[in-house]
Amino acid sequence: NVNKGSNAHVDTARKGSTMEVVNKIEINATPEQIFYWLEEPERAKEWVTSVTRSEYIKKTPNKVGTTFREYVEEDGQGIEMQGVVTEFDPNKRYAVHLESESHSADVRFVLTENAGSTQLTQDVELRFKNELSDDVLDSIKKSIMSQTQSEFARLKKLCEKVD
Repeated sequence: NVNKGSNAHVDTARKGSTMEVVNKIEINATPEQIFYWLEEPERAKEWVTSVTRSEYIKKTPNKVGTTFREYVEEDGQGIEMQGVVTEFDPNKRYAVHLESESHSADVRFVLTENAGSTQLTQDVELRFKNELSDDVLDSIKKSIMSQTQSEFARLKKLCEKVD
């Protein structure tokens, strides 16, 4: 599916109780300006509105292997997610693996510099621990698409802000 009318491009494909969502946005900023908002959980909360609290469990010097806990709240429902940084290449790539009681997710951000702007690609692979009906998966997909549009718009605004 391509979501028209926004700067976010969303492709979703689902197989059983897994779902992959790929989001792309062009931001008029350098990779460094965008990575600044990706790499630190406290800053990420400025644009990832569903995360209400985050804390480090264990930090590692090169970031890969750093563990953390996030509290995510949507529609009055809250869940705790345990995370680990799986990839960290400053200004190029950042990836985490997240686990909750109901699902796990691998989230990967890739920054590609273009002439005067940067394309940010977010690839999310969700794996649900229980079988979910098509209706439930469709509802989750719509929610993710809407949330991603909103979050990418916030991130774009933060990155393109002129001081």
